[in-house]
Amino acid sequence: MAVKQKKSAAVVDLAAATAAMMADVEQDSRRTLELVFYVHMEMADLADQVLSQYDMGRAHHRVLYLTAHNPGITVNEILSILRITNQALSRTLNQLMRMDLIEQRPGKTDRRHRCHYCTPKGLQLDRRLTKLQFQHIETSLRHLPRKDLETFWRVLYLMVRDQDKPWISVYKPA
Repeated sequence: MAVKQKKSAAVVDLAAATAAMMADVEQDSRRTLELVFYVHMEMADLADQVLSQYDMGRAHHRVLYLTAHNPGITVNEILSILRITNQALSRTLNQLMRMDLIEQRPGKTDRRHRCHYCTPKGLQLDRRLTKLQFQHIETSLRHLPRKDLETFWRVLYLMVRDQDKPWISVYKPA
């Protein structure tokens, strides 16, 4: 009987430890999600300050950003990354082209592909949009040790969908 009680107590202790560990994991996830949410809001708000001057929204910013940082990006690639419909992208792309921020050219190897490039005016706007964001990031990271910054980048990279990782050009994990 004493052996059975010890086993039963061990099972209860294991269950309690597992429950506590799961609560810690959930709390860590909740904390991370909350911080990512507010950082996303801040980054979007900083860009919105500039976008409003051009009567543009966040969809325009996303397409402009992808085009500025991936010259020659195709419609299908933009659709895949942004997870939007062709109709939604078409409207935004046409506006950006009418504003002389993006231009469309046929593909070099397959002329059926529509490849997109920022115009000098588009690149200038991209720099304006990212300038405020860079300033905010630089201020936030100023006193962070390099080792912690590398860990931070690694966590962000691990959170990116696998199919989007090839598009990340400025960070490759060690």
